[in-house]
Amino acid sequence: MGVARFLLRRILGGLAILPPLSVLVFAAIEVLPGDAAVYALAGQNPSPELLAQTRHRLGLDRSAPERYLDWLAGLPHGDLGRSAINGQSVSAVIEGRIGNTVVLGVLVVLLMVPLALGIGAFAGTREGRAGDRVVSLVTLCLVAVPEFVLAAALIVVFAFVLDVLPATSIFPVEDSPLAHPTVLVLPVTTLALVAASGASRQVRVGVADVMRSRYVETARLKGLPERRVVLRHVIPNAVGPSLQVLAGSVGVVIGGSVIVETVFSYPGLGSALAAAVTTRDFALVEGIVMLLAAALVAAYTAADLAVALLTPKLRTAL
Repeated sequence: MGVARFLLRRILGGLAILPPLSVLVFAAIEVLPGDAAVYALAGQNPSPELLAQTRHRLGLDRSAPERYLDWLAGLPHGDLGRSAINGQSVSAVIEGRIGNTVVLGVLVVLLMVPLALGIGAFAGTREGRAGDRVVSLVTLCLVAVPEFVLAAALIVVFAFVLDVLPATSIFPVEDSPLAHPTVLVLPVTTLALVAASGASRQVRVGVADVMRSRYVETARLKGLPERRVVLRHVIPNAVGPSLQVLAGSVGVVIGGSVIVETVFSYPGLGSALAAAVTTRDFALVEGIVMLLAAALVAAYTAADLAVALLTPKLRTAL
């Protein structure tokens, strides 16, 4: 099997997930309590006639399957529909916020990957010793703590007690978040700590398994220094499988961004998704969820390809 064929199969397999996911998301929005027309007329104390007119204007008086099929029919033309709350096109909403989310996600991944690999390698090469136990306890605590609790704790310490960072991540709409780096510190730290903690525990297991392998024992018997054994034999053989673990952490970053962006009032896709779910804004929820799902599929596909190319046995099978 060639690399192109392998990659094509992975991409098609990932894309096959998206249609049933869109149905599940639509069904979940449908069963939520509330009425999008009421939210669209918030503060107007609408009469039954005005409410009926609004429902007709938004297409909410049609059956659920009709509304879903209409949304689906617009996809080939790049039409993701319009927000039921403000009438703005979903594409415009995504375009206005996706850059902020990409900046946040890239910074989190750049911090999370070396942190997870470093912590996991440190603990895995010291299996059963004090350093391993301390790292395992700390990472277990961070994995168990929800993102909003960790975010709140960081806000209390760094925004209120030390007063060195802003409690929210609000900045002018026309600016890039990189122009206001202080607003990124707390949300990036929150997501990176949570994602790196879970990934580092899996990396630790992989490194520990390699440390017990026969070829590592053989390298030690040859008299190679422990540091050289770790750098030359352990780390390279543990990195490949760890890539899939790190790709899975991208899912943690994507899911956690909804919570973290909402807590810090960060103007990204996550906070827009949370607001859209609250107001039952079907088209906006579908558009953002499909985009985030496609990003996750791309991350897993890239990880599968990297693992296949970095693992000798899999590379020869391509």
